[in-house]
Amino acid sequence: MGLYVNHGSKGWTELRVHGVSGTPPESSLGHPCVARVAGDERAGFYRREWETRRVSEDTKKFRRETYSWGGLTSGDNQRALWLLLLPFMLLNLAFFTDRGHQASDTTWHVAFRTVVQRLLAISLTGAYVLGGISASVDLVGWQCGNAALGRPAGAKACAGGTGWLRWLQYGWLDSPGRHLTVTAVFPIALIALLWYLGNKTWRVAEAQPVSQSPGTPDVRTPLEDRRMWNGRGPVRRLRALHIAGAFAITTVFILAPLVDPARRGLNALTDNNRWEAGTAFFRSLCLVVALVLLAFVIVMVALPGTARRIRPSAQDRVSSERDLYGFLPWGALVLVVGAGVAASWGSKGGENSAASQLPWEVAWIHVLFIAQAAMLVLLFVSQLLSRLLACPPATASSLKDLPRQPWGGFVLTGVALLSWALAGALASGLMMRTAEILGAPTVAQRWDKAAKQAQLIVPDAYFWTGTAVSLLVAVAIVIAVISWLAQRGARGHFAHEVDRVYRPTSGDPRRCKEIATSWALGQLIERRGQRGLGSFVLVAATVVVAGTIAFALDSKPVTDQQWLVLLSNLVLSAGFLGMLWAGKQAYRSPRFRRTVGILWDIGSFWPRETHPLAPPCYAERTIPDLLKRVEYLTANRGLLARKGHVILSCHSQGSVIGAALVLQTTTAADSRVRLLTYGCPLTHMFVRFFPAYFNASSLERIGTLLVAGAPDADADHWPWRNLYRLSDPIGSWVLAPAQLPKAGEPVNPVPPPVDRQLLDPSGFARQPGDPCYPATLGHSNYFADPAFDETVRAFCKGAIP
Repeated sequence: MGLYVNHGSKGWTELRVHGVSGTPPESSLGHPCVARVAGDERAGFYRREWETRRVSEDTKKFRRETYSWGGLTSGDNQRALWLLLLPFMLLNLAFFTDRGHQASDTTWHVAFRTVVQRLLAISLTGAYVLGGISASVDLVGWQCGNAALGRPAGAKACAGGTGWLRWLQYGWLDSPGRHLTVTAVFPIALIALLWYLGNKTWRVAEAQPVSQSPGTPDVRTPLEDRRMWNGRGPVRRLRALHIAGAFAITTVFILAPLVDPARRGLNALTDNNRWEAGTAFFRSLCLVVALVLLAFVIVMVALPGTARRIRPSAQDRVSSERDLYGFLPWGALVLVVGAGVAASWGSKGGENSAASQLPWEVAWIHVLFIAQAAMLVLLFVSQLLSRLLACPPATASSLKDLPRQPWGGFVLTGVALLSWALAGALASGLMMRTAEILGAPTVAQRWDKAAKQAQLIVPDAYFWTGTAVSLLVAVAIVIAVISWLAQRGARGHFAHEVDRVYRPTSGDPRRCKEIATSWALGQLIERRGQRGLGSFVLVAATVVVAGTIAFALDSKPVTDQQWLVLLSNLVLSAGFLGMLWAGKQAYRSPRFRRTVGILWDIGSFWPRETHPLAPPCYAERTIPDLLKRVEYLTANRGLLARKGHVILSCHSQGSVIGAALVLQTTTAADSRVRLLTYGCPLTHMFVRFFPAYFNASSLERIGTLLVAGAPDADADHWPWRNLYRLSDPIGSWVLAPAQLPKAGEPVNPVPPPVDRQLLDPSGFARQPGDPCYPATLGHSNYFADPAFDETVRAFCKGAIP
């Protein structure tokens, strides 16, 4: 005898959407047995299973369902690899902080910033590849390989001559070209990994069909436009260009060191003997093709049409994807293989000195650094001009208490700066750590062949990066300590609130302090966290600008100080090892993997607009899934059938998904949808940092759609209720702060505005027979508060209009 599952859609369906960390459907539904009724194991819809229909709490009038999307972000252990993609995610996140991305905004400076960000994205991919080339091709293949070949005499063997590097002395690897070819396997494998992850996640997220907008869409806010979630074509094209560019860079550094003399750079290719028949001709031809391919990739990335999104249509789904972009990465891979063949045969030349860095490497690192810094300056100047030329809003909103964008409105530049700094730190840390394993990292001016260890030359810029990172780590610690002390000061204010709300009769000061501390910690991000992060970004920008100017004038202030060189090495090595440790823990531990997944759940809500190799946008899967499900549950299937109603019950990040979903649904479906949010970060985070997408206009638009487009709709009549707690560090009010209730007050399911503040913990003293105090729930288990069920029942009874 099978278990009973209610499959009905008439009446009311409470559709729960969980938040971060991939809450299991059993926990979301509060029931030990669940069954999937739609979707798949990554993102599916579940309902409760009962022994028989007779004992089922799911009836014809009401049933409970949950949408579990945790498999998109915190599922299998491959998510551990996403730690390497954090700079890509931050840069993609920066794109959506631009205030200029309004539905009607087509100004040139917004388009200009978009192009600059896409060029910055391709440069970050190049920085990753250069980091792998520096660690493998330069240190192992070039410097250690040349030392193994006996040039110069007396050079120390890398890694103390251990067996795992003995292959450098094999007879069939008796040339620098073959050393370069073999060690290029590491950056090629890194690129292949990025390619694999990008393609796999694309098939799960962007390749999912997006429903066409019914009729002519009335797009008033950016989130209403379904083209935003239609990223199949743009992401595929950008991914092909990034992978092809990465392979082209690898090709260049396999062949460039073999150009004789390599120090002449491209001028060496003008010699006639380079173009004589034979292997030299083939090497020169491959090198030129790689440089042309790289230039082509940069131009194509900069073209607006490459990544332009279109509204979904029937023709969009059946179009062929066998085009230039499908061939480009494979052609670039063939070019790398051809370069390896050309470098391995007939290649005895090159600057075979163990005391020399990989030719072209330092110049490329410096040019890339200068280009990235220039692009950040362009972003800042463009944002500044936009602020100076901005016109005041044409219509005033009734929502006057919404917060403004922090950091003076320069969030885009600030987040892009953090992304750039983190990418540089990872690349530098990889090379520093590899040099530490192989020998002793040093600068060219301090190379000493008489040293006890193999001296491996690291570019000066990496030591400067380590010094800057060390300074920023110290600044971060100071800001964290100041924020913590400020939180302790705020605890006194909340102690008075505890006394007012609970009116404790026991006079237990420890219990009062415990509750006040939980409230102060819950408001830490609101009061101090964002300001502290802004201070850190300001200091980081100052350090980068001052360091760039000082490095351009003279690099010796850092490289001549041995303790600074040692400090840079220790900090970058520790950071890289810490990243590896976190990746290992995320691979082994599901719990740690879910914790890491929280970061992705917040940052990867947005589509991959600028960097196609960032962690995938789960909203490109969840929004279409929920859109189809809500339209199914509210549809009229038959002449006598009654349409269903849906209560969108959304927690934490699920509230953001729910808000975007309401803006995507049709008016007919919206009229049968009610919205219940709890632990909601909409105003707390998204209105602040993404004002073009979540603002007074978009929030009012949500309310208007929920009442079926009534022109006289206001916040008192919206079928939307938001529950939040003072102890919740993530969730907060949406439209306006609500009054903190007093202990013992009865539950009122119909408060006048949208927002309702809950008391947490529910009581001050221990309950009779309970040895423990009532727990402080913070961001979790909103279902335990009586106000939750009362609000759901009020929706079903029509008590909330």
